Amino acid sequence: MGMFVSILLAVMDVGPHIMGGERVTRSEWLHIAAPLVASIGCLMALIAYGFRAGKPWSRHAIIAMFTLIILYASTLGALNVLRTTIMWRAIVNASIFGSAAVWYFYFKPNVAAYFRELRRR
Repeated sequence: MGMFVSILLAVMDVGPHIMGGERVTRSEWLHIAAPLVASIGCLMALIAYGFRAGKPWSRHAIIAMFTLIILYASTLGALNVLRTTIMWRAIVNASIFGSAAVWYFYFKPNVAAYFRELRRR
């Protein structure tokens, strides 16, 4: 819900507009960040549903979220749409948190066992 509220606030021009820790114009934020924020919001809703319903695919959706951030930042950086510093910050942050998520959901013994059990049901 918070992801969609942030888009609404940007549309209403409320608060500072920040990407990768740097201030950007409202227009930049809406054209560059808003599509990613909306996609992440949808993925988060899907993940929440998956966790609540005990779906084994929910952990894959989390990894997809971090992968999406990396691909989005890389693509926009390669097209010179995104500032280099913002691009690298997004890639590094998504790589670090994505790696932590991979460890937690795939290699932490009790969590991996939980998802294996879900798959068997």
